[in-house]
Amino acid sequence: MLRSVRRVVGLTTIGLVAAASTALGAGVASAADKPPIAMISNLTGKSTSVKLDSGFTSALESLGVTPGPYGKAKIADGSASFPITGGNVSVYKPEEVLPYVQGSIEHQGSGLTLSKGDTTVTLDNFVIDPGDPAVLTGRVRAGGKTVAESTTLFDLNGSTLKPITMDKSAGTATLTGTTVTLNAGAAKALNGAFETDALKGGTKIGIATIVVNTTSGDMAMPKGGVETGGGSTSGLDTEAVVLGAVLLVGSATVLVVARRRGTRGN
Repeated sequence: MLRSVRRVVGLTTIGLVAAASTALGAGVASAADKPPIAMISNLTGKSTSVKLDSGFTSALESLGVTPGPYGKAKIADGSASFPITGGNVSVYKPEEVLPYVQGSIEHQGSGLTLSKGDTTVTLDNFVIDPGDPAVLTGRVRAGGKTVAESTTLFDLNGSTLKPITMDKSAGTATLTGTTVTLNAGAAKALNGAFETDALKGGTKIGIATIVVNTTSGDMAMPKGGVETGGGSTSGLDTEAVVLGAVLLVGSATVLVVARRRGTRGN
């Protein structure tokens, strides 16, 4: 069974890495000659949490699969949380660089376990990529052995994202509302591990909330009303910085909406 899991996850990884390399390579190449208009150069501290959807937890229960925290992760009150251990984000002018939000949010040393009988699959070392499409990647282990060092596990849909809120006294920004769904390749791998076909790509895992330290590294903050999710929309730079923070866990849908609003405002 472990050999089957390795084969499925391995093939998934190869395809996903190739696609991601192509998409990110184009963005990075065009960004080489363009300085960012805002950035957090070194994310430190705080966390990403996911309020687990009842449909997902019920599906796991019906399969006899029990989720649990791994490493420094915690599961409490129906939410799984993972400490942020590093990463960075750069925001560029949308008309100059695509994707105009680039970077990663790292969660090393934490994750989830999915257990059924003698079978335990561990998903850990999560990395959020806010590109187009926005995804969460991670390591997959089964039977105590690594079957994929890094592969896409979840897809992120930022069209449900709520306005950013900021706590100036705490020096934090909070982003909530991104919908997390199970990636099709990950669903296939988990089905192989647990000998089922019940898990489907696109299954809603839950709603994500991310809290970051705005004092990490260097970040140009916008003027006017940002603490309530606003910010002046009179200038491209201000609007792009606000959206850049929001798009840390955003998606292609948000990118399209943001660019259309920018066009209407000019």
